[in-house]
Amino acid sequence: VPGQFETFLSYEWHSIHDGDHHVVYRGDHGPLLGGERIWDLKAALRGAAERGEAPAALAIPHHIGYGAGYRGINWETFTPEMSPFVEIFSLHGCSESDEAPYPMLHRMGPRDGQATAAWGLQQGHRVGLVASTDHHSGYPGSYGDGRQAVAARELTREALWEGFLARRVYAATGDRIWLDFHVNDNWMGAEFSAVGQREIRIDVRGRGAIDYVELLKNERALRRWSGPDPARAVEYAGTPRPVRTLVRIEWGWGGEERPVPWECCLSLPDGQLLDVETCFAGPAIVAPQEHYEESERLPHEVLARDATSVAWRSETVPNPTVRHPATQALIVEVELTPGAELVLEANGRRYRHTLAELLEASSSHFLRGWRSEAIVLHRALPAELCRVTGTVEDEPRAVEGTDCYRVRVAQRNGQWAWSSPAWVEA
Repeated sequence: VPGQFETFLSYEWHSIHDGDHHVVYRGDHGPLLGGERIWDLKAALRGAAERGEAPAALAIPHHIGYGAGYRGINWETFTPEMSPFVEIFSLHGCSESDEAPYPMLHRMGPRDGQATAAWGLQQGHRVGLVASTDHHSGYPGSYGDGRQAVAARELTREALWEGFLARRVYAATGDRIWLDFHVNDNWMGAEFSAVGQREIRIDVRGRGAIDYVELLKNERALRRWSGPDPARAVEYAGTPRPVRTLVRIEWGWGGEERPVPWECCLSLPDGQLLDVETCFAGPAIVAPQEHYEESERLPHEVLARDATSVAWRSETVPNPTVRHPATQALIVEVELTPGAELVLEANGRRYRHTLAELLEASSSHFLRGWRSEAIVLHRALPAELCRVTGTVEDEPRAVEGTDCYRVRVAQRNGQWAWSSPAWVEA
């Protein structure tokens, strides 16, 4: 849908020596090209574009942390040509550094410190950072498995591609965390020269309580901001004015093996529904499985939405272990007075809560008694308690050279975001 939903044709190329790559074409056509080594692949893509047989392409290193020789990145053969950024998070785990959250647990092996993004940046490679799902059940944008943000002038292929090449991109695990990061008014991904002090500005708008925002300089922490205390949400319960608030609704659980269908609706009789962010995930499949079959109809869908309500359907299974969720969720951004009600209907049951009640604590409901499927309205968080802004004045390093700045964001619910770096030459 032009201007609303844009797609790019892509495929995955495997290499033991140089690491797996995502090949992304600028248009909606292009051949499957390969080669034994990364230079063979890039030469084939470049040649096809020069002959007019295919549009321009990118080759993005994928799950880089597995290490050289084991289908992770090989920094010795890496070149930025056609590879302006690398993937640091997916269903495989996190490749930001060897101490990052979400270790590699796939049978392909552990994370290797010299294959991480932090190592590559320390070696002088200038690459942006992104995430993507690698979700092999084909669920689009599977929540919590990685997503890529790009700063673009408009939602068109041309504008998105320009943002890709400029490295105005960042990585997020699942929540649509807003991360705005500038150095001397230059976007993340930029390379520029500056004399004297640098002004670094960050603006982070979380989709949950922010634990901290950290600014790194040359891979060392330069400044850390703690997020607002979410317990302060109860302070808003006594205000007479409408409060702009985020509420995460999550459903699933249960002890039966059969899938549970859900029909749900949230309505605001005396409030406004400003935004709905879906947190829908597919089954945790990290490699192709011959026996797996999925219906063409996705199991989760927003059915209707207007200024005061949203309706959706879903299908959940029990959590496979006590540490691996199979729950589904969505985040609603609402505006209403603390005394006004949120009315939740789930499979014929109706639950009513004032905003004041949810500002004080979350509320869970079992639909059919203990160990049955359940739904929870997490604690309501005023939007201003989910935001961190800051400005830092920094001096260049004592010796001539280039300084590399980047930002990482940690939410209390385990969701993360990582900016692409900006490089400043003294």
